Amino acid sequence: MKNLKIYILIILSLWVTSCDNEDFFEATNPPENPWLNLSEFEKAAAGAYWGGLRSGWDNIIGGPRLVKTCQSDIARLLPGTSANIPFSEMYNRTSDFEIDKTTNAFRNAYRMITIANSGLDFINDNDGNPYPSIGESDIENNLRRIEGELYFIRGYAYYMLSTIHLPAYNPDGSNDSEKILPIRTQFDDNLDGAKSPDLGTVEDIYSLMISDFTTAKGLLPERFDAALHHSSYAEGRANRFAASAMLARVYFMMGMDTEALTELDYVIDENGGDYDLSEDPIEAFNRDDETRGNEVIWYAYYADPIKTSGNTLELTSMNLQSYTATNGGLTWPDGYARITWNQFALSYDALQRVGWMTDPENGDYTITAEALEDKRFLQLYKKLEPYNPDPEADPSVYETVYSQVTTPVVWSDKYYRGKTTGFKTNIPLIRLAEMYLTRSLLRLRNGNTAGATSDLNMIRNRAGIGDLATAITEDDIHNERIKELAFEGDRTDYLRSAKLDIPPGDRNISAVPYNDASLVWELPQRELDLNSSYQSN
Repeated sequence: MKNLKIYILIILSLWVTSCDNEDFFEATNPPENPWLNLSEFEKAAAGAYWGGLRSGWDNIIGGPRLVKTCQSDIARLLPGTSANIPFSEMYNRTSDFEIDKTTNAFRNAYRMITIANSGLDFINDNDGNPYPSIGESDIENNLRRIEGELYFIRGYAYYMLSTIHLPAYNPDGSNDSEKILPIRTQFDDNLDGAKSPDLGTVEDIYSLMISDFTTAKGLLPERFDAALHHSSYAEGRANRFAASAMLARVYFMMGMDTEALTELDYVIDENGGDYDLSEDPIEAFNRDDETRGNEVIWYAYYADPIKTSGNTLELTSMNLQSYTATNGGLTWPDGYARITWNQFALSYDALQRVGWMTDPENGDYTITAEALEDKRFLQLYKKLEPYNPDPEADPSVYETVYSQVTTPVVWSDKYYRGKTTGFKTNIPLIRLAEMYLTRSLLRLRNGNTAGATSDLNMIRNRAGIGDLATAITEDDIHNERIKELAFEGDRTDYLRSAKLDIPPGDRNISAVPYNDASLVWELPQRELDLNSSYQSN
């Protein structure tokens, strides 16, 4: 049998849905199954996470978060920007043009799907239990749990693909008009299967996500138990609440409010105290060890001491500080390290909309009293004064990189905030605050004003700004969500899920509908050329 690492490399060679390497499929080179025991099979799940979340400039976190933030209204493209990333295409939503950020996301998603399918096939080919000698406890707590993780990972990969390459789901119309994305639910070990997968419509992909997350929810435990689970399950792995949170996201996107509220109630009200908003906002973003912030339901684990690499670097395009920051990136020179190739900061439109800047469109860049009381603004964002050419200027106070930045700018300062080192900082992927904000909107839309207000006030009180002083409106929820989730890849997904127009932000254009074609990115040309299903579709 081949070493596990070799096997993972083999199955990764099949990430592209239309493989054109016929030699791979010769009888002398079939992938061999290395999972000789249950402990080795644990690596099937670990490999599937790694397939998409691995570190560097190319993973399923950085590129999608960058695209979905920068095409929205909350990002401001800096004047004079010059960098080797497609900043103009993202900001201007030139979505009929293939860019590496979406192509890489496509590849990483199908890498995750391929690895997950190989593990699921292994279970199915062995009648649900490849290890008949293991006891009932291991079957329930480890084999079934690994199976649940594989379904979760496949569902998450399709979720990420849906937010980039699929039109918004239409709750009141047809979602079957066009076959768009390859559907892979098995590991193809032959050339014909690899090059001609079935294509799925929007409806097909959403149905698959619901199925995968529902199955995962039924198989996954609510939490890690050292007495029952393999030790590797302790950090950065999905549990039942993560699967439920993903179901809530998908149901929200589909306009299925009742179903979404059921999942949100479970995550928020039935988590047994595992998740709460008792800590300051920064605590979700400053972990470079095995711990997590109290509100973090699922995170990408980059603090593993065995790995030399750290987290995603693509977020540097929209983050104030560098991955080389240390000590939480506090103040200059104590840990603070500025990125020198940023392209995007918080838009003036968003700053005025949420009440953090007085009137920037008319030249008043004063930070408001409410912003200065808000823990999120104080801990996760940072205002820099205009460019100062003095070589002794403090780069944590003044813009010192971009000479064309002549007005104050507010930056995201969420990433690389580890208590020791920026590069090894874990990244939260699902936070409890998001669940509260989604439930607040759905409760309001369904007539539960008291419940909606209570949820929104949970977020506001954690931020230190107190209860809402007036009757709640949808705009209150929308604006609180910007303050809470900006630069986490949420804004476009949220507006499309809520069926709201995408405002222009700082662009001199009109708002576009949530289902506008400019928000749907072109598939990789290589996929269109080599996948025979597109030629016959």
